[in-house]
Amino acid sequence: MSKPDNDHFTMSEPEELGTHSKYAFWLTTTEDHLITFMGTLPCVCHVTDANEDEPRRVLVSIEDSFDADEAWHWIRTEMEQEVNVVHLDQIWEDAMKWL
Repeated sequence: MSKPDNDHFTMSEPEELGTHSKYAFWLTTTEDHLITFMGTLPCVCHVTDANEDEPRRVLVSIEDSFDADEAWHWIRTEMEQEVNVVHLDQIWEDAMKWL
């Protein structure tokens, strides 16, 4: 069962339901950049999209070489920090290159 972590996403507890690894959890969010960010974390071996509806629900597989509970807590901490990062539109990113 998912519990709200904040207004940006929810993460279920890790369970033995992974298809790409032993443990996985469900991430639900309306922010696509959080799904992309999830895929960059070293303890995540695969992100499987379960739907394209809003909010999006993805199955996140934890790399088997990591302890699932420790990895999940670290992932949650990283996600909480990521939601506080201000993302600029591409036009502003391009404009800053000229400075």
